[in-house]
Order: sequence, then structure tokens, then C-alpha cells
Amino acid sequence: MLLTAAFCLWAQLPPVQEIPPRQVFGEARTAWREEGGQTWGVSLAGPLLLVDPKTRQAWATEPDKDGCLKDSGDGVFAGAYPEGRIVANTTVTWAGKDWVMLALPLPTDQRERKVLLLHESWHRVQRGLNLFMPEAFNAHLDTLEGRYWLQVEWRALARALAANGEEERQVSVSYAVAARTFRQNLFPNAADNEKSLLLQEGLAEYTGVRAAGAKDTVIKELRRARPPYSRTFAYLSGPAYGLLLDDVSPGWPLHVNRGTDISVLLQEAYQIPAPTERDARRAAERLGGAELRKREEAEEKRRQQHIELIKTLFVQGPHLKIPPGFRLQFNPSNTENIEGVGAYHPTATYMGDWGVLEVTDGSLRAQDWSEARVIAPVTMGGRDHRGSRSSAPRRVTGPGWSLELAPGWSIVQSGAGVWVLARDMKETDR
Repeated sequence: MLLTAAFCLWAQLPPVQEIPPRQVFGEARTAWREEGGQTWGVSLAGPLLLVDPKTRQAWATEPDKDGCLKDSGDGVFAGAYPEGRIVANTTVTWAGKDWVMLALPLPTDQRERKVLLLHESWHRVQRGLNLFMPEAFNAHLDTLEGRYWLQVEWRALARALAANGEEERQVSVSYAVAARTFRQNLFPNAADNEKSLLLQEGLAEYTGVRAAGAKDTVIKELRRARPPYSRTFAYLSGPAYGLLLDDVSPGWPLHVNRGTDISVLLQEAYQIPAPTERDARRAAERLGGAELRKREEAEEKRRQQHIELIKTLFVQGPHLKIPPGFRLQFNPSNTENIEGVGAYHPTATYMGDWGVLEVTDGSLRAQDWSEARVIAPVTMGGRDHRGSRSSAPRRVTGPGWSLELAPGWSIVQSGAGVWVLARDMKETDR
């Protein structure tokens, strides 16, 4: 009961969005009913939670099991989501239930909201379908050759989706397969890593796009998407592959398993033989490859300068290390995976026993999640950041970040230009 009281703080605050929770929940029930388990053979309906990340106010479609949410009288259950927990578009176990969580504010476009809702609703049933996959590192898609051949593939997929006839669609799919095959042959483990993220995020996005009838949006985004691509590629390639498979192999999702490569599934469904390098270069030539190559070479110069700056600031320069075991909220659309360096998050929220770190201007996370770094002022490590007997969090700021340091933790220097978060020693330990 004490734990329940601590985590079930009642709050009555206005929503951060103009769309009332009751309307959102009505849209959700309609979307779940209309989808009706057609795609995966199971219903996507389930407990839905809307949370304001700033105020922690929460609204839900149903009561929780611990009494944290109270009936507001209109079929909406409201309460406060605990401090120290990530608020994001995700699935979460809280107060005795497995929820689909959507972070406010929501998209103003109803179709966008539907895609988002069903994307996250699929993640809730993903483990039951035995399709949960580990996070894959696709840094090769942010290199010059990776970006170039991915965009050749995307131009072909966009043409295939917009095709008026079967012949044009077949030719365009063959171009996409040739570009994808050539790209994956350039990089070790590329096929497996891309496959993993396509299953993890591509299938979720396909589910939302298919139910919302958003093919036109996919075509538009395939033609205009900008880097970084290492994580976001699955949000475009997944729906594109899926919608093209729908045309020739209805019901294909029911046969997907953890070993399925949906890009290969597309190749097999359209009966396309193994392409050669010549096929890939022909596809690039016919899809504006010369102009694209020129643009991407200019982009690569900018990117290499950016990588050198990241190394200078976060590897060679003074930095504060965040220990392993943190929870992370980040924007996948601006995350850049850099081979041999890590994942660069321009904005992010890190949480741990040590407190909450809000990043507004850059952080570097190790590929294996063993640490994260932010830029540290040269003067860091003074008495203001040492432990104290106060039970209140202490606020520490640095270049592009602010840290609410939990009681019992300090920032201490561990080497030249390197600081770490460490627990304070008790008097008996000194």
C-alpha cells in the first residue's frame, strides 16, 4: 500500500493538446475494430495510456489494477504517471497492466494519429507473435555508399507503389531488389542487421500504414526523406515492402517469423532472380543516379566534418560519462549511428538511479549501451557537484544539458578531462 501511494499521485491538470482524450480513445476503438485482426490474426486492441511528459498527467481507456487512475466521469481514467519513468510512444508495464503509451501532444492529423496508434498497438502484441527483435546497428546506412544505394532502392519502391500497371510495378521492384542486394553486399552483416530492424519497426509501421490507407504518404516520404537513415529506414522500407507484398501475396504477415527477411520475401513474391552489379548500376542510371551521387558526395563532406566534431567534443575533449543501466528517451529520426564511435543523439532524456539528464544539444551513446557522454565544462568537478547531506536533488548544468542529480550521488573526476557519476561514500566507508 505504501508503494501504491508513492506511485499513484492524483493529478488534475489540463491536457497539453487540443484533442480531448475522450476523442482520442474513440478514434482508437474505431481503429482497432476496423482493423479487426485482419493483418496478424490477433486483435490490436488493449489498454491505452496518454501521458504529458512535462506534467506527468495521464489519461487511460480503463482503470489500472493498483488504483492509480480515477474515473473522471466520462469514461476516461486520469491520474499521474510516476517521475523517473520514460514517457514516449512505446509499450510499458505499469500499475499491473501492459499499456500502449502515446506521448502528448499527438499529431493533429487524424490519419497520422491512426498510424501511430496502430504502430504502437502492434508492439504490444509483438512478443505474443514471437517477433520481438533486438536493436540492430545499421551505421552503414549513413555512409556515402549506404545512403546512395538506399535512396536508389527507395526511388524504385516509390515508382513500384505508384505504378499503374503490373509490368511497370515488376520492373520497378526488380530495380529495388538490385539496389538493395548490391548495397548489402558492400557491408558485412548488413543483410542481417537490416532484417532485424525491419522486423522490429518496419512491420509495426506497415501495420499502421496499411490500416490507415496511407500509401500516398509512404510514396511521398520515400522520395523526400533526408538522413540520418540508420534507424529510420525501417519506417519507410517496411511499409513499402509490405504494401507491395499485399498486391501479390495477400495474408503474407501470417507466415512471418523471426528468420524472415521481408525484403527477400518481396523478391521471391515477384519472382525476381538474383541481380548482378550490372543490374544495380542500370537501376541507378534509370532512377537519376548521377544527380543523386553528386548530391550525396557533397553530403558526405558535411557528414565527415560533423563526425570529426563529435569525436573532438565527446571523445577527445572533456566529457561527463553516464554509467550503464540508464533508461533513454530519444528521437529515432535524428539519431545518427557512427561506426566505431557510437550513436549520436542531438536531443535525449537519460534516467537512472543517479537522476535525470536532459540533453538539448548533443550526447554520444556507446553502441553496446555501456555508457553515454555529454560535453563537460573544463571547470567541472568542483565542490558544487560533490555530495551533500541534503535530500533534495541538485541541478547541474553543462553545454547543452541539465542534470537533476539525485541525493547520494556526485560528479567526480576520474582522469584528465573525464568526469563520472558516482555514489557518495558513507562516513563508515571513508
